[in-house]
Amino acid sequence: MNQDFLPELQHLGFTARIKRLNEKIVSSTIDHYSSLNLKIEPNWHVIFLLLKQRGKLTVTEIANALGFSHPAMIKITRKMKDQGYLDTFKDDTDGRKTLIQLSKNGQKALPVFEAEWNRIQKVLQEVVNDDFLEKLTQLEQELQKQSFKERYNARFSPKNSHEAFTIRNAKLSEFKEIGKLMVNVYSDLEGFPKANEQPQYYNTLANIGDFTKKPDSELLIAISSSGEILGAVLYFSDMHYYGSGGTATLEKNASGFRLLAVSNSARGLGVGKALSMTCIENAKKKGHKQVIIHTTEFMKVAWGMYEKLGFKKSEDLDFKQGNLQVYGFRLNLK
Repeated sequence: MNQDFLPELQHLGFTARIKRLNEKIVSSTIDHYSSLNLKIEPNWHVIFLLLKQRGKLTVTEIANALGFSHPAMIKITRKMKDQGYLDTFKDDTDGRKTLIQLSKNGQKALPVFEAEWNRIQKVLQEVVNDDFLEKLTQLEQELQKQSFKERYNARFSPKNSHEAFTIRNAKLSEFKEIGKLMVNVYSDLEGFPKANEQPQYYNTLANIGDFTKKPDSELLIAISSSGEILGAVLYFSDMHYYGSGGTATLEKNASGFRLLAVSNSARGLGVGKALSMTCIENAKKKGHKQVIIHTTEFMKVAWGMYEKLGFKKSEDLDFKQGNLQVYGFRLNLK
């Protein structure tokens, strides 16, 4: 019998063991639901039970309550709606919000599902004791306080990661290189439309320097001590020139930034955060009350960073770019 290698790796084998365990449980759960002819997928139960308790919530509220990413919740709730378990509707008191609740079919199916989940819980209690759950809670809390990347950088990166690069306005001679960086970064995003699907968008990326011809528009870059361009972003101190779809260009007393890109070689250095913070500081210097941005569910790393910086999803700023759903965010400045 082959000896399991992962335990030999101790802490280096930890994430692989968690992934392996998750895959086994998910696979077994899918087979189990299928054998009972229950039209449900793993982890849908947490949304069923959350909505049973709280009635109606936005996707953001569901994501916050469960600690899952907003893009992940969009995908799951979309599948559940397609299955007929959820209804969505506009909030009567705030038309910008889309609320989610259990549909009549969802409510009808819930007692059957709950009876099965109770049986599943009894089986899991045989192998997962309370002490393990407590340790799992402690692990989650520790990583919430300080992520792996933050812990790694605290130990092995320069005390001030900004020492690795500086932020400044791009020069005309750098526009072409920045355009290539933009195209490479966005075309590499998993699930994001490619150049053949949205040629006009990628032409905009390739010629990103053209935005600087507009008033109150700046192309900012992060550049290493050796002269390598690590990342870039467009900053607008007048939303009239922001150039996106939707209603963002009508916003007053606001700055915005968009088309943030960080090269693969610079990941983990804090380039994206530094570029974002520079835009935020510029907005404060202008005396603006808010900063406007947009992102998509395919930009998971950037989405999480924006939320950590304090940006809140604003559905009135959402729009569609072809078939691509684009989500608007606001940061209120004090």
